[in-house]
Amino acid sequence: MVENDLEFPASHETDVIIPTKAVQELMRLLGDNGDVIVRLSDSQVSFSVGDTLLVSKLIEGNYPNYRQVIPGDSTERVPLNRESMLETVRRVSLLSSDKSNSVKLVFSENQIEVTANSPDVGEARETLDVVYSGKPMQIAFNPDFLKAPLQNLDAETVYLDLIDEMSPGVVRIDGSFLYVIMPMRVTGG
Repeated sequence: MVENDLEFPASHETDVIIPTKAVQELMRLLGDNGDVIVRLSDSQVSFSVGDTLLVSKLIEGNYPNYRQVIPGDSTERVPLNRESMLETVRRVSLLSSDKSNSVKLVFSENQIEVTANSPDVGEARETLDVVYSGKPMQIAFNPDFLKAPLQNLDAETVYLDLIDEMSPGVVRIDGSFLYVIMPMRVTGG
């Protein structure tokens, strides 16, 4: 999801939903050139980039209120080396069972233990050194959802914001990006 505010006269303000493919094509057309002319009708949007015109149908309806799932103030912000965390989750998730498809993050003083297990194969467990001084906590995520922002961001450091074991986690970087990950129920010790 991309959200970007454009300046329009107050009398012309509106919310629209543009298909992902159109946004991806616009990003490809823009490249390093950030100049674009936007035209909007009731059912279409057009973008003029240089001598190229991109026209797309708008998606009808109202976009879900995604802000409702973004947690409020986090109690813990954990800085992570993006590449180290990504590689750890990749390795550990190899032993995540098809049934649970989860990795568990166990937070303790200055470390995260990342675990996954499959009853038929065994268990994977790796520890990462991090800056963490909060209460001991464990939270599980679908490994694919945890890997997605880590493999698509360029930042060296990402931040994992947490409230508790049952609240969504938020991956952030310095800037306006955020990625909400819903937790999975943690079973066992």
